[in-house]
Amino acid sequence: MRIFLDEGDYQKFLYILSDVVDEFDLECWDYCVMPNHYHLALLNRQENLSEAMQQLNGEYAVWWNGTHRRVGHTFQGRFKDQIVQQEGYLATLVRYIALNPVRAKLVKRPADWKWSGHRCLAGLNPSPSFLTPDAILREFDGDLVVARERYVKHVVTSSAEEDARADRLRSKERVIGDRLFKRSILGGARGQRDERPPILSPATFDAVRGPVDGGDTVAIE
Repeated sequence: MRIFLDEGDYQKFLYILSDVVDEFDLECWDYCVMPNHYHLALLNRQENLSEAMQQLNGEYAVWWNGTHRRVGHTFQGRFKDQIVQQEGYLATLVRYIALNPVRAKLVKRPADWKWSGHRCLAGLNPSPSFLTPDAILREFDGDLVVARERYVKHVVTSSAEEDARADRLRSKERVIGDRLFKRSILGGARGQRDERPPILSPATFDAVRGPVDGGDTVAIE
């Protein structure tokens, strides 16, 4: 079922997302809104991820039903969330998000899709107020111009290693990262925690797994 039917739908969703990011003290590092789902890479500083997603989906659903004269649930099921280790996996995550419209055969190049953060990260468009791309670009270089060039090259370049990492993002794994990271998140490593906060990968709506809040240890997909 399509939940974004026209340009007004996409714009309204991003407007609500901007309010939610501010109200719930989130950082939105990347996003991609597709006709029937969306992906977000968020970092939440408080244990409020469930509430933030409930407000985002709820406000959009009420508006969408009223605008399009529909009844019933706009979103089916609860969103899928994964905690993704920043070191080693953040670059894979943003590549995965940027390529969604290409994999869905909506466009030939990620830069051709208007409703994602890719054009902002690539320096083709200014970033909207809710987007915080700095953390992603720092993964590629300290110099902004070089970082954007390397980001674009990373997105369009395929490799067996990157494809394998992307397969993990498409899986049902709850925590994506190395063994020590997974143990620290799942509580198996005594006194050992990753020094950098993980990133939760994008929220989709064909999954039944509910969100798990983790304070300074989570963000979202």
